[in-house]
Amino acid sequence: MKYYPDQRIVSRLSTIHRECLLPDEAFGAVRVHEGQKVEVRDVVANGQIPARHIIIEAAEILGLRDKSAVSRLLLVKSNQVIDADTAIAGKRKDRGKRVFAPVRGIVVAVSGGRIIMQEMPELVNVEAGVAGRVIQVYPERGVAVEAVGSIVQGVWGNGRTIIATLRMEPEQDLRRLIQESLDIQYKGAVMVMINPLTPDLIPLLEEGNINGVIAPSMPATMIEQAMQSNIAVMLTEGFGQLRMAGQVFNLLKEYDGYQVTLDADVPGRWTSRRPEAVINRPIDERPPGLNLNASLKTGLRVRITRPPHLGQIARIQDLPNQPIELPNGLRVAGARVELISGEVVNIPLANLELAGR
Repeated sequence: MKYYPDQRIVSRLSTIHRECLLPDEAFGAVRVHEGQKVEVRDVVANGQIPARHIIIEAAEILGLRDKSAVSRLLLVKSNQVIDADTAIAGKRKDRGKRVFAPVRGIVVAVSGGRIIMQEMPELVNVEAGVAGRVIQVYPERGVAVEAVGSIVQGVWGNGRTIIATLRMEPEQDLRRLIQESLDIQYKGAVMVMINPLTPDLIPLLEEGNINGVIAPSMPATMIEQAMQSNIAVMLTEGFGQLRMAGQVFNLLKEYDGYQVTLDADVPGRWTSRRPEAVINRPIDERPPGLNLNASLKTGLRVRITRPPHLGQIARIQDLPNQPIELPNGLRVAGARVELISGEVVNIPLANLELAGR
């Protein structure tokens, strides 16, 4: 029986298909056509996310019994664009009980003691993220682009996307370097770290104007902190105190100084997308594309996803028809794999994922 494992691609050279789409809630237009060549920074689609309407209980905030009095205490004009935290109602703009705008937007109505504001729509530009050719257009949504390059997929991301220069973590102590003055080559860059990300590092990276970080792991308690950060964060190994796999680190190190697209997409229950870093390779040859529906077979490289060999890259030697026996005595469907050290061990199929090529 064939077994189709999860895949987390780490590929030095492959033909990549990348979808560049507007958010689901946005509406807009595609700016390129099928067959057109695009560069990394080219805008392939743009649009806007519809504005929210926000109801403010103004009479309650101002302590008014007569709810109709709110309209007389309005401090701004209807349809006038106002910034967040601007006083919009009250006896005076500078003191006393006042109602403040919770967002940047316009007042569209005053009724029943309530002020209704409409937030300004968010404009969205979608960049290609890779240098390649448009192979499909999704009307009003975006495009699919085919490119040649290296790709490293992660296990978790905080939902940010950034296009920047890839830089390896400096050999000097990063904390001290940022506090003294981070080298100009790191400004705006995506930094690769071989050791786990820690809570104190995110504020330091923000202070040093680092725009993205590729780290092996971080404590699960940091999820909220990472989600709120404006830095794109991708983990290559998972949560905890895991070091970056040598294969991943060496591939990224090879492209120190190259432009990288870090798409730290948040893995979800209903999507197969993974966070990924893509580095374009300007070559004439067209390598094979990624086989996203491959089954396990002898000779393939796999990554082990559970202790005691967590994160190690191995090669499948045999896929026995009969269950294998584990050290704890359990018998499960598994594979015999050879580790980089040369040791051959039995691993459950459920603890393997394809690691690209």
